Amino acid sequence: MKTRKLVLIIADVLLLAVCIIQLVLGARDTTKYFTLKDKPDSLEIVTPGETISLYKEGDEWFIGQKKYPASLSVVDSYIDAISNIRALDKVGSTSSDAVADRYELVDGKKTIVTAKLGDKVLRTIEIGKTAVSSSQCYATVDGGKDIYLLSGGINDTFDTSVAAARTTIVLNLEASDITNVTVTDCAAEKTWSVSRMGTGEDLAWNVSGDGAIEGYELDTGIAANWLNSFASLSTRDWYSENEVLEGTKAVSAKITCAFKDISVEFFAIPKKNEQDLQQYYGTCSETPYRFKVNESSVKQYLKTLEEMAK
Repeated sequence: MKTRKLVLIIADVLLLAVCIIQLVLGARDTTKYFTLKDKPDSLEIVTPGETISLYKEGDEWFIGQKKYPASLSVVDSYIDAISNIRALDKVGSTSSDAVADRYELVDGKKTIVTAKLGDKVLRTIEIGKTAVSSSQCYATVDGGKDIYLLSGGINDTFDTSVAAARTTIVLNLEASDITNVTVTDCAAEKTWSVSRMGTGEDLAWNVSGDGAIEGYELDTGIAANWLNSFASLSTRDWYSENEVLEGTKAVSAKITCAFKDISVEFFAIPKKNEQDLQQYYGTCSETPYRFKVNESSVKQYLKTLEEMAK
């Protein structure tokens, strides 16, 4: 047999082998996808610990009857998780109580997620036991009894709570709309104000209060950065409404933004030991809920006129 003919035969055999392998692998691919086309406007997440009800009003999302503002990024992660589900394999059925218990798809252990658009149920998933890989879990989809091995970390996404779903934003203002800030250092009993009016070459600054002595010159760059910093305020956590808090008022501020006055107050929480770091809580006229605040935020509010001088 000629060499050229032998090479062609071997190439044909190898090509056939590749085709057979691909067919076998394709036949064994048990992956199934559950995809949503519509976006829900409400979600209910029932965990073993609590029920989280989220609903959309306009462009905003809220939580429960108390209407806590929800974190839009967290809500987006919930919607992404239920909109694109990848099931690697079918492993059993909840028709068998023993199998359902083995995969923790029973009351007291499972998490149930229901997504709706209006009154229409778009998706229901029941999440049970985490698999060997922490990014995989066992679940049922859309009311079916088949138990699937899901990938993509959907179990981590819905290992959540009301506290985790709440926004951390206290204030999110347009910095350019802030025209005046008045601050009172309660411990030092000092009050000062910085204001600005106009734009560009017509921008005018005014300072008053403790620290604005004769001959005082304001560094407008520092002052602008200071005023702009009042546009945003975030919290590490929110306090429950019935939590009893003790504290001494450390600073109060009035922010005038777009002709609206917003008040913010920070309180120093008594230390249990002198070695403890000072903790603060805050209140704001834009929310009825008290919140934890970092010491760095308190210090930023207490920037004095002396620190803003040329």
